[in-house]
Amino acid sequence: MIDLLWFSWAAAFALVLAYLPGVVLARALGIAWRAAAAVAPAVTACVFGSGAIVVALIGMPWNLVSALLMTVLAGLVLWGLRLAIERWLRSARARHGQGSDLHTAPAGTSRPLLVRGPVSLLVLAAATALAVVPILASFGSPGQPLQRWDALFHLSALQWIRETGYGSTLRFASLSTTDGSGGVYPAAFHDIAALVPLAPTPIVLNAATLMLALVPWVYGIMFLTRMLWPRLSWGPLAAGTAAAIAPAVPLSEWIHLAAIPNLVASAFLPGVLGVTVAGFRALRFRLSGHHGETVLPLVVAIVLGAVGLGLMHPNVFIALCLLITAAALAGAVEQRRRRPRLARFSAVVVLLGLLPVLVIAVLPASGVAGDFVGGLVISPLRAVGEMSSGLLTVWAMATGPLLWLLGYLGVWAHLRRGSAVLPVVLLVPLVLYMDAAIDSSLRLSALWYSGQDRISMLFTLVVCLLVVPGLAHLDRQVRRIERPAQQFLRILGLAACVLLAASTIGPRLEYAGRNLDLDMTGRARYFDAEEYAMLQEVGAMMDTDKVLLASPFSGGAHLYGMTGQTVRFPAAGMRPSSTDEQRMDDVLAAPEDPAACARLEDANIGYVYADQRPYNVGGRFTRLDQASPALGTVIGRTDHSIMIEIDCAAD
Repeated sequence: MIDLLWFSWAAAFALVLAYLPGVVLARALGIAWRAAAAVAPAVTACVFGSGAIVVALIGMPWNLVSALLMTVLAGLVLWGLRLAIERWLRSARARHGQGSDLHTAPAGTSRPLLVRGPVSLLVLAAATALAVVPILASFGSPGQPLQRWDALFHLSALQWIRETGYGSTLRFASLSTTDGSGGVYPAAFHDIAALVPLAPTPIVLNAATLMLALVPWVYGIMFLTRMLWPRLSWGPLAAGTAAAIAPAVPLSEWIHLAAIPNLVASAFLPGVLGVTVAGFRALRFRLSGHHGETVLPLVVAIVLGAVGLGLMHPNVFIALCLLITAAALAGAVEQRRRRPRLARFSAVVVLLGLLPVLVIAVLPASGVAGDFVGGLVISPLRAVGEMSSGLLTVWAMATGPLLWLLGYLGVWAHLRRGSAVLPVVLLVPLVLYMDAAIDSSLRLSALWYSGQDRISMLFTLVVCLLVVPGLAHLDRQVRRIERPAQQFLRILGLAACVLLAASTIGPRLEYAGRNLDLDMTGRARYFDAEEYAMLQEVGAMMDTDKVLLASPFSGGAHLYGMTGQTVRFPAAGMRPSSTDEQRMDDVLAAPEDPAACARLEDANIGYVYADQRPYNVGGRFTRLDQASPALGTVIGRTDHSIMIEIDCAAD
């Protein structure tokens, strides 16, 4: 029960941390509440990610106090910027003889995102529960880490910030070394989640990931839908429901692979896109000769949100640039005759959107993703089948083909009405997905680790938007039929959607169990139920000042670190130094060589964890899993792992 209370606390606090600073800062720019809420998580990521860099440079720890100081400082800067913008606009209008009084309506929209009434809330709540409950039901406990490499790395990263107060993106990769060396690694997600106080780190990671992968994703897509189709009152509800029940969404990516900063940044992406569309609408309005919403505050918010996405994960920032570029290119072609000024501006946006893509692609740091190997390679025929059916790599379920069918209708409806913007935007994830699926030599998807899973979220985002014009097209066709038949078809269609959505409960439980069930056979496990029980028993009796040597390919290196134990290799992907190599050699030699055992004691190494069934081949760390019980006293044991307390005096 106490763990559930901690989980609820961490989930609520993580949402407040993600939304409150960003909303306050967006409002300081004069942006409307709903637009401010859409872009808020990305703005918070910008302020916290950059703030952690600043406080590290001046020698301050990253904590709630320094986060508050950075937020206040950013608020003062943005408020001053707003005053400067208003003063400049008043001066400009006065010079053009338009009067000195300036009416600055908050940028955004005043229309509600949901159709009024309890039924709308009930539909959205049911769709959200369909996605969340099977995952929560699969957890043995709220603090149980996922059985994925990425999950354990981010668990250690979160613990590291909470212990050291260091959260700078500039040197966050030093987490993976034992000598303090290391370079750039996006840390903004960790900078947000690490501020959740009191709760244990594993619970904080699960709660923060769950909430930040779900709420900004659904709300952001609803807001983006309102910006695209302001006259469709039911549009946001339809898109939000689709965003919740779709298989390949950030929440599913968490369970599938646990690429946490990547998936949380993808959840923040729709809100930034929504404010971008709001900016284009405001600009078009002003270029038409009307006086209304000011564009500059929205531009500032978009820039802050884009920086925030980059500090969360650069490939989501690249995705933002590519989606905006595709939309601007299609818009420029469509508007070149009717609105030439807007077309010229769209052409400039195309150039500005491509520039950061080219810059990041040639940076040395991009090689970290580009050199990655191991993605799932499939045949071109299967790749086309996945993309055309909606049965993508991440959780192929019945709702995928349903949403894809509605998306096809949306493409058809768009093209019939003379607009190709969203169909052109859809080409971005389509091309990237195909490149990753067949491991193309073009390497267009290299910044996404050539993984279909990360690109699937972009695919789903665009399809959820296309669901709205698809449903509108269906509605127009149904209205042509006699009234009694209309009601029958609507009820039949709704029932079919409900049944298809309900049919995914079983697959959702099965998929979640693949990385959450401690004892599932036939799938690699960092730790199982026996090891988890041993942790609870042995962890309480160990000397936390003594160093534990354990392979990062086993659960021991990560989970014992969460109990406060000093661990030499606490994170997945650690790179041992030459000294570390010598100490691992000493582990093998110590039972027969007193000098080797003495070197271990001199290095304050008190424990060795050996696992004969590691998650993966341990490479240079394999020596630790070959440690002999003769090294000391075995204080914990399962059928494939032991915890040894080093005792050089033992016979």
